[in-house]
Amino acid sequence: MTSSAPPTRASRRQFVEVAAGTAPPGSFEDKKLRYIRRVLFLARHWRSLFDDALRETGDSHARWLTLTWVDLLAGKANHRELAERVGVELPTLVRLLNRLEKEKLVARRSLGAKGRAKSVVLTARGRESLAAMARIVERTRKPFVEALDEELLTQGLESLDRLLGQYATVLDWRGTRPTD
Repeated sequence: MTSSAPPTRASRRQFVEVAAGTAPPGSFEDKKLRYIRRVLFLARHWRSLFDDALRETGDSHARWLTLTWVDLLAGKANHRELAERVGVELPTLVRLLNRLEKEKLVARRSLGAKGRAKSVVLTARGRESLAAMARIVERTRKPFVEALDEELLTQGLESLDRLLGQYATVLDWRGTRPTD
């Protein structure tokens, strides 16, 4: 999807509301289940739109996410820490890094005095590739969230942050806890 316009009714996917479980329709428990289903549907739909848009340049969500974290961590993290940030197993990350290194998008460097641990940094070519992907991300994101005004967005963030806080320690990308 390369257009910045939202999808037409005909091109939108269908979301079928399923009454599963024993909670009566409209009850608090039913609403919780419906909320989760919608979050999952939208996450899959975003990933699909994002991957489709990135395919224009031969890229993918995995490549974008990995290059983004390599850039943010700026060579200060080892492969295991990078894998945790990207959200993949170490062997999966190593295979992806091997491909990115072969394409000259990243370079591995020794981390620390012993030199055994390796970190990864973007090359000039990697920065160019990430910048091109960032333009695609922005173009794809705008229509995806255009139906939200600031009040709705704030309410949505509050509800998701409350859930997130139950299952994760929330840090900003530098590894510190947000102040607000």
